[in-house]
Amino acid sequence: MYYFDSHIHLQDYKTQEVKNVVNNAIKNNISRFINASAHPNDWGKVKNLSLQYPQIIPAFGIHPWYIDNLDNNWIDKLEILIQNNPQAMIGECGIDRLKNNNINAQINVLLPQIDLAIKYNRPLIIHAVKANHEFENLFSILPKKTVFHSFTGSVEWGKSIQKHGFFIGINFSILRKKNAAEILRNISFGKILLETDGPYQNNIKDEETLPQNLPLLAEEIANLSGMELIDFLNILNQNQQKFLGE
Repeated sequence: MYYFDSHIHLQDYKTQEVKNVVNNAIKNNISRFINASAHPNDWGKVKNLSLQYPQIIPAFGIHPWYIDNLDNNWIDKLEILIQNNPQAMIGECGIDRLKNNNINAQINVLLPQIDLAIKYNRPLIIHAVKANHEFENLFSILPKKTVFHSFTGSVEWGKSIQKHGFFIGINFSILRKKNAAEILRNISFGKILLETDGPYQNNIKDEETLPQNLPLLAEEIANLSGMELIDFLNILNQNQQKFLGE
């Protein structure tokens, strides 16, 4: 069985060489990665990694933490990248109330990225923190192939996202929730993707998260949800195919 890391930042690893991260992951049956950017400074690195490794799908976008001091023509540069990289996705982009209270500014950077995802029929990777209300107002304009990554919200919020046809990305952070089992037993596994968000969201304290640990994450989620691992992996494989259009 092969695994799909639907969200990672390979360009951000400090203690590991990217080639080792990727090669060790492949040895552990991780067959695909979506490598997300956060800022224009990342875009070149993300593109080059996708050229080096056919398993890597690039994603180009502006993370809500980094919306200040952007070039006036950032959206034009992003569109050219999307045009020249037909496999590329849009993201990571979104809204984060914990880091920035200027919601209007965040939305003004997010909306053009949503438009690009729709214009070029590309999947969209969303970062949403304490922004349920804002995204409820945006649900109607998001492309169907949208994933809300690093989900740790309530059962109600998860169901609302999935009700509108969107995916939820789950990593090790959900296991730190006291009600993790309740969340996992009540959301639809037919609309989830696994991710590491590596090197962040580490499952081992003070260590960078590695995609080779995705099988461990899958096993823990299956156990908490009361599902047989093989059944869970089959669902994940179907979800991957739907999201990637394979």
